[in-house]
Amino acid sequence: MFNTNHLWRILIVTGMTVCTSSIYTCNVQAQSFTEKGNILIAQNLGGIVRKIPLEEVPIPAMSAAKTVTNAQFNQARIELKSDGSLIYIMRGRNQQGFEVEVQVTPSGTITQVDEQIDSSGVPEIAVKAFKRWAPNDQLISIWRSTRLGEFYYQFVIQDFWLEVAADGNRVMIYRKKINIT
Repeated sequence: MFNTNHLWRILIVTGMTVCTSSIYTCNVQAQSFTEKGNILIAQNLGGIVRKIPLEEVPIPAMSAAKTVTNAQFNQARIELKSDGSLIYIMRGRNQQGFEVEVQVTPSGTITQVDEQIDSSGVPEIAVKAFKRWAPNDQLISIWRSTRLGEFYYQFVIQDFWLEVAADGNRVMIYRKKINIT
């Protein structure tokens, strides 16, 4: 039916496609809705995320998040990580009126705290790194992310956000998630 040369071409193209797709590290997003519209699940390469009412956040997780941030939370999500662990993600505002997002385990271990901050709270070396990569972009907001004692600064611009290590030596650029309504 096919000659050997034609089969080799198909095999090579298939192999190239598989190899290319397996090394492309994009942030894939998929969302699914139930017929009644009461459950939203967003899936990325890290896990599955679902919005939940604040009342479903375990007391140890909520207490730890409030203690660390002194914030009033108004949104909650739960993420099932690819390793099977759960993380609660809560968002709200602190006493200064800035937005805060906290990631915490069900037992109350804080894994990450992101706080919107004023530009005066950003080290000059991080600002220089941001300006090097996005010199003409309009800055929308700045966040400080604390993860296991390390600081990162997130500069939010139109379609992207740049995450800069506190020493300015590492810059990661992320595309903003597209919300499907």
